[in-house]
Amino acid sequence: MERVARGVALGALLGLAILAFRDRAAPVHLVVRMPDLPRALIAWSTSTAPAGVHVRADGGFAPFARDWLRALAGAGTGVTWEGTALVPTALAAEPVADPEGGTSVWIAAPAKAPLVVEDAAGRLDSIQSGTGGARVLVRSSGGELFARSGGTVARSAVTDSLVLGRLLLLGRAGWESKFVAAALEERGWRIDARLRLSPRGDVRQGAETVIDTARYSAVVVLDSIGAAEARRVAGFVRSGGGIILSATALRTPGLAGLAAGSPGSVVAGHEPFDSAAGEPRRELELIPIALRTGSVLLEHRDRMVAVAARRIERGRAVTIGYLDTWRWRMGGGAAAVRAHRDWWADLVAGVAHSGRIERPAGGIPDEAPLATLIARLGPASSAPSLPNRTPTVSHQLLFAILMAVLLAEWASRRLRGMP
Repeated sequence: MERVARGVALGALLGLAILAFRDRAAPVHLVVRMPDLPRALIAWSTSTAPAGVHVRADGGFAPFARDWLRALAGAGTGVTWEGTALVPTALAAEPVADPEGGTSVWIAAPAKAPLVVEDAAGRLDSIQSGTGGARVLVRSSGGELFARSGGTVARSAVTDSLVLGRLLLLGRAGWESKFVAAALEERGWRIDARLRLSPRGDVRQGAETVIDTARYSAVVVLDSIGAAEARRVAGFVRSGGGIILSATALRTPGLAGLAAGSPGSVVAGHEPFDSAAGEPRRELELIPIALRTGSVLLEHRDRMVAVAARRIERGRAVTIGYLDTWRWRMGGGAAAVRAHRDWWADLVAGVAHSGRIERPAGGIPDEAPLATLIARLGPASSAPSLPNRTPTVSHQLLFAILMAVLLAEWASRRLRGMP
């Protein structure tokens, strides 16, 4: 019995040695869930890395984890992932060319996806994505911005501040020029004006100076102007300046080439102006714009183009078909003054030239997290077929047999010869 026990013990020791060497040589494949990933990354980097890793994500990958996994893949570890909660989301943030400041946040996401916009202090807005995403104007935040959709969090930050010039208002003296200037000055713009009063005289505000981007951010032309001045304005736009053109200003030959389209015939609005109208711009007279190639529709009314934009070399131009927008401000109800001011300020912000001063951004930008993840690790996939590493005889069983036979041999020796 002692010889048998000794033989079994030697066999168990041999089996344990074989299992130890086999497990060391066998490739290790692991399935890891997101909460365990940070600790696992540290373990893989301080000991032997596994042959393959599959991550099941119930939330977004932190940038450091995504890059760490990419480094493991570059070192020879197979990395795959899956995550049904990850929504394709992208975020871009740009400062608004507006004296009131603010940040324009552009979010790309699937149609009807719920979106939450946040900054470091908390939630700013909750919206539903449109056909291609959403745009949010944030007035109060100057740091990092986040867009959450499902388990995906896109982050960006405004990295520069804008230096705004003045506005130049051109046309003829009248109600429209008076109230457009008032709206933009109320917004905080500094305005120079050259308005035709009669063949013998003009109304001027501000210094007489060259029309260039060193002084002006944008030019607003509300009526026809002289040919020489039109040439100077065209040069300003091509060098990077912005321009807003009323449809009536397109009678000037030198300005027609800057427009986003050609003007049509006047479509009458309501007379008198309906101050209770839910959509006050529908009450205005309109000259529809026939879009030229490369122009972008900004606003329409009854399938007619009311506002359109285009890029001209380094500058941008907006063409407005509405006539006498001052009627909206004067007769559009209690909120009309602010609405008229905001509408004109948004148009100017869309074309205005501005200098930029870079400023440091906090945090690590991650503007398109899912797209970056796919670029780093490849598309999502289900867990690969992992090899079965369970031995036919476990380490624990072999160790138990070894201890049992050793104890039996020891007991046999102690009891040998006893009466």
